[in-house]
Amino acid sequence: MAFSRFRQFASMKMKEKASAFKATAKQFVPQKGFMNSYNEKYIKTGSIRPLNDVLIYVFILAYGVGWPTELRHMKHEQEMKKHGNKGH
Repeated sequence: MAFSRFRQFASMKMKEKASAFKATAKQFVPQKGFMNSYNEKYIKTGSIRPLNDVLIYVFILAYGVGWPTELRHMKHEQEMKKHGNKGH
């Protein structure tokens, strides 16, 4: 299918290519993006949902960033208990 479009495009004259390219490109452009629909649904209506989403995603990000450090501390504490030290 893509190859046949390429052949059609190659056989066109230069003046015809611009309009054909625009028509083809419009097929692949989404009509409405995620952010536009989110804006209409929640932000313009004055909903609390955007604030909740920000708080939840910041919490998830902070937890993900801090987890390796916490895991390292837990492993170190277990290792210290294994050797008879209390750790911190």
